[in-house]
Amino acid sequence: MTTKKWAKAPYIITHRTGEQRTAYTGGRVRWATEELRKAGPKGRTGREALGPRWAACIWDAKHVHGITIADVCETHEGEHPGRHKRWFLDCDTRPVPPAQEVRA
Repeated sequence: MTTKKWAKAPYIITHRTGEQRTAYTGGRVRWATEELRKAGPKGRTGREALGPRWAACIWDAKHVHGITIADVCETHEGEHPGRHKRWFLDCDTRPVPPAQEVRA
């Protein structure tokens, strides 16, 4: 049996308060979470991540899965100058190693 690259997987979320919880994300939300993890404190913009519906993935991660994500507005130049948001994880987000997964 093959597993999909972005299949649903558990993450341990540790908020600044020390509260921990498990969030199960998959698909584009998992992809966006991994992009933010790779970016670290520098964060990512939709222009850097280059994925479909980046803002919608971030919204789902925050409001559906409870992952704390902060943002700042910044200006940009180029052919279409303007402003965009830069998102970054505002909590410790770690994937649960497969050997430790426990399904509820």
